[in-house]
Amino acid sequence: MSDAQDATFVLPTSISVHRFTQMKVEAILNTEYQVTGEKTPLEHCLDESKDPEATIALLGLEGEEAEIAQDILECAMEGGEVDEIYGPRGGVLCILLPTTGPDQDTVFQTLEAEGGEEGADEHGFVHQPNELFSGLSPAQVWVGAGKHEMALAEQFLPELWGRMKDKEFKTPGHANTEWLSALRLWSYNPAQGYRGRVIDIVHQERNENLAKRRALYDRLGLETPLVAPAD
Repeated sequence: MSDAQDATFVLPTSISVHRFTQMKVEAILNTEYQVTGEKTPLEHCLDESKDPEATIALLGLEGEEAEIAQDILECAMEGGEVDEIYGPRGGVLCILLPTTGPDQDTVFQTLEAEGGEEGADEHGFVHQPNELFSGLSPAQVWVGAGKHEMALAEQFLPELWGRMKDKEFKTPGHANTEWLSALRLWSYNPAQGYRGRVIDIVHQERNENLAKRRALYDRLGLETPLVAPAD
């Protein structure tokens, strides 16, 4: 098993640890702070500093967290590409899943086949719920986690580790299946300290983040199919 970033619990695979760190950085960049002028760090970078390294320095991020933040901010300054959704993205709902690419994305493959020579309809694809991302749409994956999703993850994952750490599993596959089953059950139950199910809170916060990103991009004249309103 692999240590989680803050070492207060353990996650079952190295990719789940990387996903946790990615989610943590996404939530930081999507949360308003006094040090960034009551703006999110992402908005501060695009609208004020114009410099990912300067914004990262304000946040005090180092090591892997700084590298992830740099990548997100640099991509955001260029607008955003659909292929950014693949990799360790998707937050807590996807934290136990393996990484994938377009070749494993049946929704994208179907839309590409239907599009013929013109290829997949990116606008239709980015807003369509996708089981590859535990039901999140590519746009929701791309915009990133927020503080409430991160809080829910930090509440649940240590609890899940406490349940799993003394269990004996015949194979790593059995362990991953049990972890994933527990995660799925939790996501469809009411969230502790919130009104509503975990999955609904995650979707709502990501939709709010997407609306804010759309307004920011409109103001700055940045374009990407990932922020275009759904039909």
